[in-house]
Order: sequence, then C-alpha cells, then structure tokens
Amino acid sequence: MAQERAVQTRALVLAAAAEEFAAHGYDGTKLLNVVERTSMTKGALYGHFSSKEELAATLIEEAGDELIARAERRAEGTTELLALRETMLDLTRHLRRDALARSALRLAVEAPQLDRHAHGLVGRISLSLARAVARAHAESRVMGRHPPDTVARLLISLFFEIPHPAPRDDADAARRFDDLWEAVSGPRDGGSDTV
Repeated sequence: MAQERAVQTRALVLAAAAEEFAAHGYDGTKLLNVVERTSMTKGALYGHFSSKEELAATLIEEAGDELIARAERRAEGTTELLALRETMLDLTRHLRRDALARSALRLAVEAPQLDRHAHGLVGRISLSLARAVARAHAESRVMGRHPPDTVARLLISLFFEIPHPAPRDDADAARRFDDLWEAVSGPRDGGSDTV
C-alpha cells in the first residue's frame, strides 16, 4: 500500500514538473511552483527527487524513452514512405497531447547536459528518423539523392521547431546550410548550388 502511494506520488510530481518545464523551460521553472501544483510539501518532492536537475533528467529519460519508441515504431502493411509519414504524425500528435513528452524534448534542447544518453534525446530521435528515411529511399528512390540524416534534421526542425543540434562551428553551420538548401531546392542545372 505504501509502495503504491509512493509510485502515485512520484507520477504526480513528474506530471506537475512536466507542465512547469513545458511552459517555462528549465531556467524558468521553480521547484516551489511544482510543489504548489501537487499540493504537497517540499519534503514530499525531495523524497523522490533530490534536485531540479534530477527531476529534469528523469523526465528526459523516461518521457524520452516513449518518444524514441514512437520514432522507431513502423506501420505494417504500408510503404516505407507512408510509414515515415505516420511516424511523424504520431510523434507530432504525442507532443501536442502529452506534457511529459513536450517537457522532455524542451529540456533535452535547453539543458542537454542533463540527458543521460550519449547521443541525447534529439540525436536519438534523429537517428531513428534517418533510418526510416533511408528505408524510404531504398524502397522508392524518390528522395534518394538527399542524405537521410539531412532529411531527418529537416523533419525535426520543421515539425518540432528544434534546430537539431546546434552547429559546432561556422564550418558545420555552412555544411548544414548547403545540405539543407540542396535538399529543399535541388542542385542547379550546372552542378552544386552550394556557396
């Protein structure tokens, strides 16, 4: 009985924190506001999470795992391109409806140092989408001239409004611009359209 109550309390804290992080971001969220949302004491919150950092890291990990599972899910009995489309629609729907997912994605962008995975949440979603794009390329050859990782970054940027990930330096930013420009406009008749 006590264990069941602890699980419910933890879930309540995570849900309240997700609402705060989704609305205000990592820097704008105060633990006092999370406590007020739950109508619990600070002690109850700290009994489950020792800090704001631990709370945010837990949200990134747990809600992020659900996002990754959705990104890797494939629709059966359809083309790879339609499966990729359904994956993007499912991810978008989930982010609209689930504060835990929205907060995990926002936290992963705003506080990437709290993400416990080497590739980070956005990177892991991008890898899953790049594999789906590669399968669609292999099946249809319609988009085959665009690198799958470039198309995945473009999908993430357009659908989730995330500049994934921030360029490391000017050379990386220039390469990404050239890749994305070619992906959306195609090369000029005389060859590459890069700067």
